[in-house]
Amino acid sequence: MSALDPIKLPALVYVILFLGVISISGFAVGSHVTVTPLRPRVLAGENVTLTCHGVASVQVKQSYFWYKDEEKLNRYEQNFTMNEATREDSGRYQCQTSTSNISEVVSLNVTDEPFSLPKIKVTPDPPLEGYDVTIMCDTNLSLVLGPTELQFAFYLKGKIVRGFNTSDQYKIPVAQLWDSGDYSCEVKTSDSVWRKLSNETFIEIEELFSYPGINFSPHQVTEGEVLMVMCDASPFAKPTELLFEFYANGKRVREFSPLNSYTVQEVQLEDSGPYLCVAKTVTGSVQKMGTASFIAIQELFPTPSISVSPREVLEGSIMTVSCDINSKWRGPGNPSYIFYKDGRLVQSLSGQRGYKVTAAQLHNAGSYECEAKYPSGEAKMSKHLKINVQELYLSITVAPTAVTEGDSMRITCYMKPSTPKMATNPQFAFYRDGLKVQEFSPSNIYRVPLAQVQHSGGYTCELRISTVIGKKMRRHLYVHIQELVSCPNITVVPYPQLVQGSAMTLTCDTALNPLAEMTELQFAFYRDGLNVRDFSFSDTYHVPCVQQENSGNYSCEVRSSTSDVRKMSRGICVQIKEWSQRYRYRQFAASVLLLVLVALILYMRRNK
Repeated sequence: MSALDPIKLPALVYVILFLGVISISGFAVGSHVTVTPLRPRVLAGENVTLTCHGVASVQVKQSYFWYKDEEKLNRYEQNFTMNEATREDSGRYQCQTSTSNISEVVSLNVTDEPFSLPKIKVTPDPPLEGYDVTIMCDTNLSLVLGPTELQFAFYLKGKIVRGFNTSDQYKIPVAQLWDSGDYSCEVKTSDSVWRKLSNETFIEIEELFSYPGINFSPHQVTEGEVLMVMCDASPFAKPTELLFEFYANGKRVREFSPLNSYTVQEVQLEDSGPYLCVAKTVTGSVQKMGTASFIAIQELFPTPSISVSPREVLEGSIMTVSCDINSKWRGPGNPSYIFYKDGRLVQSLSGQRGYKVTAAQLHNAGSYECEAKYPSGEAKMSKHLKINVQELYLSITVAPTAVTEGDSMRITCYMKPSTPKMATNPQFAFYRDGLKVQEFSPSNIYRVPLAQVQHSGGYTCELRISTVIGKKMRRHLYVHIQELVSCPNITVVPYPQLVQGSAMTLTCDTALNPLAEMTELQFAFYRDGLNVRDFSFSDTYHVPCVQQENSGNYSCEVRSSTSDVRKMSRGICVQIKEWSQRYRYRQFAASVLLLVLVALILYMRRNK
């Protein structure tokens, strides 16, 4: 090419010139974006900075343009900072400078989950009773966080079973059935800013073997036979070697052994009762107690039962101890019976089923047994029967409680606690101040139709049941008979000088008991034992003009209107004197002197 085309020459020149300008201005072919922090995902709330890098030029001032998801943003700085980024800030970012082309796309992912929702996992699956079980809290850590420490906690039925630590596993060394339930776990960051709780997952610990049950062979066994007690515990998950222990009536009868049966040779009635067994693994990691099963040993010969009649034995009553066998007994012949008290024979072998005490005494109390002997030679002893003989004692009372002269008094002797059934009728006697006032008789009452003061005293009663049981004395009951009226006192007016012709009044004084104030009294008067005035309601006897024949020993008598109570006073001697001549002169002189004194007093009053 020696010559150039005139049309193409200017274009070539333009290209050369354009390349020169570019070289001079330093304009780059392209630009790129960097992100701080340097990871494709950031957590919501973090500060994120995008930086636009282009070819620097000293001739041209750079301008920056930002794009998100191919849409231009109103941002023109080189460092595009997003404070506390949110998920809405996620997108495809690009930048461009005034001297470079648009950059490649940089994706920004803002997430608010530093780790995934945890899940419960268990190993082994299914978990077995008696074995180690591991429960794991499974979660995925976001790559955004990088190497971040998480902490884990575990819950059973909403209650914490292991607190927070860095292990995501909760181990149950020897799982039991009660470890079954709803499990959940919680994950958090070490600063507790981020926390997540899993959903509940039901974990069921599978039984290694069933609860043991009791079986008997034979199902109905009679005393003297062999009884086999078997403990049945079936493995569920896999064959397991077990040990067995047996209990009868609450007591251990065989310790742990690989043998699942227990044998009783020649069972007796006392072997009846509840049986149960315990099964456990060889290591003892699982141990289960079964429910009790009851077996009743059938009697070959009935065991006698012992009873007493009456159920409450009182001293002096008829006591009968009976020995009874099951009415279903149909064996050949009838058994004979022996009775024991406190281990000593009280009635030898006989066909009598009862031991009778005609009048029980205190020493008849004790522990009784009876023995039934069958024609085959077999003998059965009853259980012990404790018999108490309640002691009799006497109680004595008086009615009415306050006795007054003339009342009908009744003293009663009671047996306590009650009158028992006796072989003979009891008899009672009564005493006052140690002297017998009523002989032994069936009546327990001593009556006094008209009580008098002399009936007061200390009363006792005596009981005689039989020739075996003698007397029982009650302490004294003192009875005080109150007076209806006091003993009367007779007085005479005037006294002691009584002369012929003067008036004489005799008075019979007495005091009535306040408790009998409604009682009417009558009075009579006597001279030398002869009645001078019959009974009347007046307590005075008046003689208007006494004579010498009125002299004598006077007394009075008081009585109740019903005449139940009568009391006589002591006598008083009344002597009637004659009028003597000297006595008459004295009487005349005294009369004259009295008249002179009266006249003198009247005269003195007039002169005043």
